[in-house]
Amino acid sequence: MRVAIEKAKEAQVVIMCGVSGSGKTFFARRLEQAGFCRISSDDIVWNKYGSDFTHFPLQRQKEIFMEAQHELAQQMISLIDIGKKVVVDSTMCRRAKRDQMRALCISKGIQPVIVYMSAPLHILKERLSERKDTGPDDLIVDEKNLYRFYTNFEIPYIDENAIICNSI
Repeated sequence: MRVAIEKAKEAQVVIMCGVSGSGKTFFARRLEQAGFCRISSDDIVWNKYGSDFTHFPLQRQKEIFMEAQHELAQQMISLIDIGKKVVVDSTMCRRAKRDQMRALCISKGIQPVIVYMSAPLHILKERLSERKDTGPDDLIVDEKNLYRFYTNFEIPYIDENAIICNSI
């Protein structure tokens, strides 16, 4: 992980991606210590809904995260505009989402770096089973949703030039 962090530090914008529990926030916080501004979709959701979020129907959770993604993009652009280094801490589970964020960066003259946090399902289950819903970094993901997220996650393609970090 140390090598991946050192590579990422050279970027102006780092876009994290990976399934819940894979270590995205841990990695992003390391970049934050190196001077990056960390922005997080989980923080946005928690600040608006708190622990109630995990009790909403799945469709409503999806809508809320879509709204958070839009806000995340706006935050990223605002920080780029004032010359800040940014780490985007979100699952970015779909190629289309990563492409959208990349396009926003490129429109500002910045080539972002994608960091993919990879972890096997059994590690994700173990990590997520310890969550207590006490804050944005501790949102509960039940096993059914974890399996759905894991099987539907679009791993970055080779042309995305992602840094792959095995978080075990």
